[in-house]
Amino acid sequence: MTECCCLTPPFDYRDFDSKFIGVDKTNGRFGEVSIKTCRRCRRKWLHYFVEYPAFTKSGRWYRGLISENAAGSVTPATAVAVLEALEWRFAGGSYFESTGFKSSGRLFVD
Repeated sequence: MTECCCLTPPFDYRDFDSKFIGVDKTNGRFGEVSIKTCRRCRRKWLHYFVEYPAFTKSGRWYRGLISENAAGSVTPATAVAVLEALEWRFAGGSYFESTGFKSSGRLFVD
């Protein structure tokens, strides 16, 4: 059996339905928070994107697998803590010069 496309970077936005949750204004970062649902396997992913236009290669995103319950209760203000608490997640973007890799621990959002 082949793994789902949502488990192997690089990711394609067309493989996901997206629900915008809001903007995390903590520390003036204005991170965009959304829940992405894989169109194939229906897994829920918490997605966090932030960039700082004044700085080249500052764009970064994080995507972590979450439960249905967590998807219904996460807020923009709690998104970073939820992602940091996961055993693993994906990260990528121009900041990392990557289309996606597994990561864990602290998020580099500030």
